Amino acid sequence: MTNYPLRSIYMKKRSSSKAGFDEFMNALASGELSPVLIFTGEQSYLTEKAVEELKNSSLGPGDNINLITFHGDSASGKEIADTASTYPMFSKMKLVVLKNAEKLQARELPPLETYIESPSPSTYLVLIFTDGKKPGLGGKKNVSRYDFTVEKGNTVSAAMEEARKLGYELTRAGAETLISFVGEDLTEIHNELQKLSLYKGDNKKIGPQEIESMTVKNQFADVYQLINAISRKDKKNAHRVLAELESAGEEPLSILGIINWRFRLLWRAKELIDKKTPRAEILKTLKVSPGQFYYLSEDLKKFSYDDIIRIMGALSDCDKRLKLSYVPKNFVLTKLVLELCSRN
Repeated sequence: MTNYPLRSIYMKKRSSSKAGFDEFMNALASGELSPVLIFTGEQSYLTEKAVEELKNSSLGPGDNINLITFHGDSASGKEIADTASTYPMFSKMKLVVLKNAEKLQARELPPLETYIESPSPSTYLVLIFTDGKKPGLGGKKNVSRYDFTVEKGNTVSAAMEEARKLGYELTRAGAETLISFVGEDLTEIHNELQKLSLYKGDNKKIGPQEIESMTVKNQFADVYQLINAISRKDKKNAHRVLAELESAGEEPLSILGIINWRFRLLWRAKELIDKKTPRAEILKTLKVSPGQFYYLSEDLKKFSYDDIIRIMGALSDCDKRLKLSYVPKNFVLTKLVLELCSRN
């Protein structure tokens, strides 16, 4: 069984009354798990990890006979209860898992409630609630609840911990960059880190540059590359990224709109930072992730208020030309990008 530190990055804040992944692992290690377990929370990766750890601990890695899985949209409450009540085969314990428990019909609940009042001592019954649904079964003396949610501010640390388990050092800036590309879901983060580990070889450190070069990004992220090239006055890369976006079918007005939004965001971020606004409040006000704010902070070093005013004026002129001019739209946008890269 994997060892997890008592105060790891998966633990929810102490102000929360909900037990999380660490509390589950501690109860499992001490043999104090309840016979009926309710799993909730948005991080399916932690839910699957908890089920895997429970299986390995109670049944053994190779025992699949005594692992029975049901699905809420098609399960019978009586069948689940009967299965949980029978003795395990060639084992001391049995593990019964109900996925999407929130989809179980109300008429199927009475047999389960009866079972929960007097559960089998040789069975762990796990009820997994997803889609943000609140479990209807609770308050029972034989039931424990675990919420597998990572606080938004802790996802960076969680990504760094996942990299550590794979034998790599993910820098904080690298973690923020990764999250800005794939989001806060630990499954996506873990999958990307596994892919990265295949290419890294002996170099165990992963920073923003490695993330940028190896992580698959969507077109919105590619616009960030375009803006980064503009900020560096890198005409060659700016032209390359713009050509890739156009080849992918991205409309010039759509590209222009995102560039426009980006520089408006820069202006607002600059104002907030100048007012010495706390970082957490800036993230909330701008509605950006820590990874996105990392790039904003880097760009803020390269643009003054006057720079942004001049660029916004150029963007406005380009918008008019794209809507009114008979000149090919890709030519208008290319000309704008090259002018921005050549700015004084």
